[in-house]
Amino acid sequence: MSTWRKHRYWLIGQLALWVGLAVVLRVAVVPAETCPPVDAAAVERAARAGGDWLVRAQRADGRFTYGYRREQDEVSYDYNDTRHAGVLGALYALGRIAAADAGLRYVRRNLISHDDWTAFAPPGEPVETGANALVVVALIYRREASGERRYDGLARRIGRFLVSQQQDDGSILQYWQRFAKRSLPGVYGAFATGEAFYAMALLDRAFPARGWDRPAHRTAEYLATRRDEVEGGFRQPDHWAAYGLATLAPSGLTEPEVEYARWLAGYFGYLIRYESQHQGSPLNLLHESGASLGTDGEAAAALWRLAGAEPRLGDLRGRLAERVGCNAGVLVDQQASRRAPNRLVRGAWFDDDYTQMDDQQHAIAALLGANQVLR
Repeated sequence: MSTWRKHRYWLIGQLALWVGLAVVLRVAVVPAETCPPVDAAAVERAARAGGDWLVRAQRADGRFTYGYRREQDEVSYDYNDTRHAGVLGALYALGRIAAADAGLRYVRRNLISHDDWTAFAPPGEPVETGANALVVVALIYRREASGERRYDGLARRIGRFLVSQQQDDGSILQYWQRFAKRSLPGVYGAFATGEAFYAMALLDRAFPARGWDRPAHRTAEYLATRRDEVEGGFRQPDHWAAYGLATLAPSGLTEPEVEYARWLAGYFGYLIRYESQHQGSPLNLLHESGASLGTDGEAAAALWRLAGAEPRLGDLRGRLAERVGCNAGVLVDQQASRRAPNRLVRGAWFDDDYTQMDDQQHAIAALLGANQVLR
């Protein structure tokens, strides 16, 4: 009897088993990507609709509606000043200057000063580095959108607060203590360091030859080489760092900064691919919120700009453009209808029937970045 005839049922069974496992692996674990088609006009419309949500939900004191649960028709009255500052940046970038200026008035009513710096810190709230970094980002965006210079002095004074929080190794402390009048040692924010780095890079772009590049490069080097050792844990996939590197590129990047940018491109590229493969799947271990999808797209778009300016990263530009386009298509596809009758649903990004202000902020920023790629 031939080997085939003797073992054919076992062999056929093994073949069927492996084919079945391959199908399960492909469908459930490594499914095909879903990248809805999208163009520059579609992403611009979606970004503007997200901005409309923020403006409709703005309060009389300049703050914004923090969050909304669609099923319960319930507004959240929590608030977060770092997210407030981030929303201002998104609105200025979108050209919604009047609404952003109303939010800026809330910031200006809550400023404190110490030594040669100024900081945003409402009563009862800590003096927080990330919130102040994003105020600087918003002020520079306003400067670039409007051409006005009226807040240049404020941007530089808050920038000096950020530099005062910087340690010799380039790390950035998260808090300054009002009662002790000193920085709180040994406490770092998950994103405050990257936010401060981006703010300093923007200050260097707005005010060249004023020395802002030195603290910016010091923190970039820290992010690239020492952050894990100092703060513990895994390397943080920081979209603010991607913005900072792209902004700082004209002053020249060091080799560690370039390698860090390459790592960020790989990490955010993976996140976008994973999201596009697992949309709506119970196997999706990541949030599908506007903030989560948005930060991935923001990073990829910033790194695409960087790859166009930095020859050592030029080989990444085509793949980054694909990732940006895919992410933008997912964001446009997941946005709530712009014709929804409920004003707190219309144009928002929901995850488990909940949306909040930073979902709109990050989705808008990602779509504006994608618009540059898709044009």
